[in-house]
Amino acid sequence: MLSYQHAYHAGNHADILKHFVLSYVIEYLNKKPAPYTFFDTHSGSGLYDLTDSRSLKTGEAEKGILTLFDSVNSDGSDSFLHKDNSIPQYLNPYFKLVKQYIDKNFYPGSPEIERQLLRKSDFLVLSELHPQEIENLRLNLQKKPLFKKQDSATVQIHNRSGWEMIQALTPPKTKRGAVLIDPSYEELSDYENAHKTISAVLKKWNNGIIMLWYPLLNYRSAQIESMIDGILSDAKSLNPNIETCDIRLEVYEKDSHTENLLENLSQDKKNPPRLYGSGMLVLNAPWMLKENAQEAVDFLTSFFRQKNRESSGTDA
Repeated sequence: MLSYQHAYHAGNHADILKHFVLSYVIEYLNKKPAPYTFFDTHSGSGLYDLTDSRSLKTGEAEKGILTLFDSVNSDGSDSFLHKDNSIPQYLNPYFKLVKQYIDKNFYPGSPEIERQLLRKSDFLVLSELHPQEIENLRLNLQKKPLFKKQDSATVQIHNRSGWEMIQALTPPKTKRGAVLIDPSYEELSDYENAHKTISAVLKKWNNGIIMLWYPLLNYRSAQIESMIDGILSDAKSLNPNIETCDIRLEVYEKDSHTENLLENLSQDKKNPPRLYGSGMLVLNAPWMLKENAQEAVDFLTSFFRQKNRESSGTDA
């Protein structure tokens, strides 16, 4: 099924978690001069207009990144402040990059973030199967990056299944690298595909950093936990010492989630959350990612839950 379009959800709380971790991993890879290859299996359009009717219909950006940036300010350097407190420093690179797009009413998808942060010597491999999304992706990446000063990495765009692409093209010639796996999970098969694909890739690319984004859906809890447990079990059987971390941002209570079709959303935007949160599973995780990301997640959890209480009228 190829019905999912990320324009409805760009800039929501799940994007904030996913793209913060993505930025962190790329900055980690950039610390060494040797080139690397970055794979993105479910790329989407790459850039999203927050004034688009699809974004306005769901209001997810408004409740996510726009609400967050309404409450933070740059201190004039590369750091941001929330009220009287400093934001965890590891959020700053993500905030600095995304704020430039928000100021122009756009939100950068993962391919745009990747080409902004990768260096000229690196390689970016993108895959997208949806016919409209792949067309938008090609058009968006034909344009010069909005803010990048140095030359961009070499980019390949594949109109093919991301599951097939990552198995066919790993390990990369550079040896160093990472992959972001971000399916829609509209199909139950995505959970099993994630498990099987990651296990297959790890067998032949044992030093690649693998990032898997996944939704937190109350009615899919069994599938989610089975997927995570299976991936971790296979990874540990291949390398008992592999560094892993499972980072979860839960912005609503678990039982608040209700599966709601897009066409059933009301215009007042007081709809039950379609996700109560999301997670990022990282294999061959960079040193200290778990600790540093948890500090950022604690801040984001506190922020969004406070906003939820205010919007529901339960907090004076």
